[in-house]
Amino acid sequence: MRGRAARIAQIGAVAGAYAALTLLLAPAAYGPLQLRFAEILKPLVIWEPHLIPAFVIGNFLSNLTSPFAGAWELLWMPFANLVGAWACWRLGRVNAYLGAAAYALIIGTAVTTMLSAVLPAPFRVLVAPLVGSELLLLLVGVPVMRPVHLALQRLLGGVPGTTDAR
Repeated sequence: MRGRAARIAQIGAVAGAYAALTLLLAPAAYGPLQLRFAEILKPLVIWEPHLIPAFVIGNFLSNLTSPFAGAWELLWMPFANLVGAWACWRLGRVNAYLGAAAYALIIGTAVTTMLSAVLPAPFRVLVAPLVGSELLLLLVGVPVMRPVHLALQRLLGGVPGTTDAR
């Protein structure tokens, strides 16, 4: 029970941190040239796959205050985070940067799809800056989150269900 409670607490803490960072740094986190600094947290799923729901929940919570709040932000984007986080974990087991890049590509493309549907801006204009900003943040997130992962392991004494991947 202790391991399960610790994992649930970690999910809540990471989801809350993601949402809080996004809201704190708004309006840069919303819009056609969004830059969500909270994305740096996402590579944690490479080493801690139980945190995948944290990014689904954190994205949902942070999107509640989005100027585009609706089905796209509250259903599409959390689903994209589920797919992206899972791909990041699976590919991150091979190479952490490959996993982070896959997550960035999935989220950047999902955000571009959403914004091109709700704004009068074509997909081809939005895709490069959105995928680019995601790539930058998630690739930087790998070396930034690796020590966070190691600190969590030391602090919690190696919670069952966590991994130590590349």
